[in-house]
Amino acid sequence: MIDFHSHIIPSVDDGSISFKMSLNMIENSKRQGVKAICATPHFIVGEYEIDRIEYEKSIESLRKATSDIKIVNGLELYINPELPYLYEKDNIWGINNKGYLLIELPMRDFPIYTKDVFYELRLLGLNPIIAHPERNIAMLKDPKLLMDLVHQGTLIQMNAGSLMGNYGDRIKKFAESLVDKNLAHILGSDGHNDDKRNTNIKEAFEIIKSRNLDLYKWILNNEEKVLDGQEVEKLEINLNKRKKMFSFFKKN
Repeated sequence: MIDFHSHIIPSVDDGSISFKMSLNMIENSKRQGVKAICATPHFIVGEYEIDRIEYEKSIESLRKATSDIKIVNGLELYINPELPYLYEKDNIWGINNKGYLLIELPMRDFPIYTKDVFYELRLLGLNPIIAHPERNIAMLKDPKLLMDLVHQGTLIQMNAGSLMGNYGDRIKKFAESLVDKNLAHILGSDGHNDDKRNTNIKEAFEIIKSRNLDLYKWILNNEEKVLDGQEVEKLEINLNKRKKMFSFFKKN
């Protein structure tokens, strides 16, 4: 298992508040059976822009203090029209310093420039991954917004906690429906601390396995490819077959 989204870098955002807490979170990941964890602190243009040199120092300190788990570079980028420009200037970086960028949208909105930004990133040879879209209210109300992004090549990173009910029943049900439709491609703990928002992920993998075995196998077979920056061929979106069947009888 690979955890593609965590806030284990100490004292840089709203995640871990100390080096000790970070090590506790990493140890928890190891107990979960995670073989690699992506350290993806928030990057918000004009509000919180992480210095790359300082980031490298912090992540290297964590690597030296632990073993038996790979700690991978990354960022959680808040959507902004300047992201393509910032990437060209080497101010932001992708997962494992390769071509996949983890991008967060506002929790309640779908910015009108989202598709344009993703398109410009693809022109640079990059692959957007949308962070925890199951928590986005606009996409919950209109899942077509999400499916359109997937059709255009975007991957979905689902939060383990969404499937575990940590964000409420409404988000849990939406997350489950996305799993049923093959609309989840990688998982992240979105761990922020060593207490209620720890780096727990194993239970979510088991939920996916029980609901959609094909998707479970796909994730395990492709997560290493994503980590290495390779292109992946997504499973076809699985729309509600029962609904299609009743539509057929209705027409006839």
